Amino acid sequence: MKIYLIKASASSDYSKYKAETGGPPQNIFAAAAATPKCYQLEMVDETIGMKTDFSSDADLIVIFASTPDAYRAYEISKKFIELGKTIVLGGLHVMFNQQEAEEHSHVLILGEVENYWEVLLNDFQSGNLKSVYESKTPLDLSQLNPYPTEVITPQKYNYTWSVVVTRGCPFKCDFCLVHQFFNKFQMRPIENIVDELRQLKSLGVEWVELHSDNLTHNRDYAIELFKAIAPIGLKFYGETTVLVARDEEMLQAAKKAGVKALLLGIETPSLEALKAQKKGFVKPDKMKGYMEIIKKYNIEVWGDFLFGFDEHTPTIFQETVDFVKDIKVDKVIPHFMIPFPGSESFKKLDLDNRILTKDWSKYDGSHSVYQPKNMSTTELEDGVYWVWKQTSSLMEKLKYIF
Repeated sequence: MKIYLIKASASSDYSKYKAETGGPPQNIFAAAAATPKCYQLEMVDETIGMKTDFSSDADLIVIFASTPDAYRAYEISKKFIELGKTIVLGGLHVMFNQQEAEEHSHVLILGEVENYWEVLLNDFQSGNLKSVYESKTPLDLSQLNPYPTEVITPQKYNYTWSVVVTRGCPFKCDFCLVHQFFNKFQMRPIENIVDELRQLKSLGVEWVELHSDNLTHNRDYAIELFKAIAPIGLKFYGETTVLVARDEEMLQAAKKAGVKALLLGIETPSLEALKAQKKGFVKPDKMKGYMEIIKKYNIEVWGDFLFGFDEHTPTIFQETVDFVKDIKVDKVIPHFMIPFPGSESFKKLDLDNRILTKDWSKYDGSHSVYQPKNMSTTELEDGVYWVWKQTSSLMEKLKYIF
């Protein structure tokens, strides 16, 4: 039996962002890692320009999609259904739009795939496939298998790879879905991570994303992890909060481990907006000092900035550019606050009749899909583009254009 795992991706700024800021996508690789060796695997990641093969002889077609890629997933599904294939749909969009997604598939998968994957495969072979497979129980991460490297090789990702460190997030930002999909913050055993990293080193991998939505949330775990991976000799990057700047012992350990960059959700210089998103711990007036501390350890800061909060007025764009120059962020990632369906932001905006479209292809970070409170949609779209032009390097602009 052959299984075809597909990461659907429409061409958009969102897909470019995802391709640039990460290695292999967690969804198809998590399913691949959970697949018993007795099955054949075929995989495609459209995010990096791979093409779906509609002549595949796979028995089961499994498609994962984020919201801006949903229509592409449905397009792929339609073509395979016409060819008589059995279709499974999964991903964040599917989890929060089940009634819509079931019109385009035979099976929906919801929650962490490892908890039901082998059951699904056995059911398919025995002819007893259910319409929905769901798990709300957090996976024991000690049972997590390493991502396979032989189907889509590290070379396809320019020898940049991703290794799961934690799942879930302790914070509950209104615009985010992570805490709803992974309903518990879980840490993977460090010895398992070390074993996987050593194998990747032998394959020529150079950069590794330590995949976590909050890499340093548990201080003792993070320091132990950094000490354990230091001898391997790889270059790492990861995502955490600005609070890491308050712990120089941790930063020293990160430096020795080979951490070269950290993506921080700085979000906005607006304290009012930060408080509204339950991120009051991000103090704009302390940010310059935080950046200086982090850079002292030769770690780059990649700042994620969001626009379109109710507390924002048209002045936020110039304020952000001034703020970025003042605190000296190494790389700025500006984009809209995207109210993905299922998020608290979407629910609140929809209740207030401020959602302007439910055309999911517009939820790509290039369109204002809701009515901002204190500016027009044109002001928001033009403002974000202006910030990008003011803060991006020439190479980043060339990548965007081409």
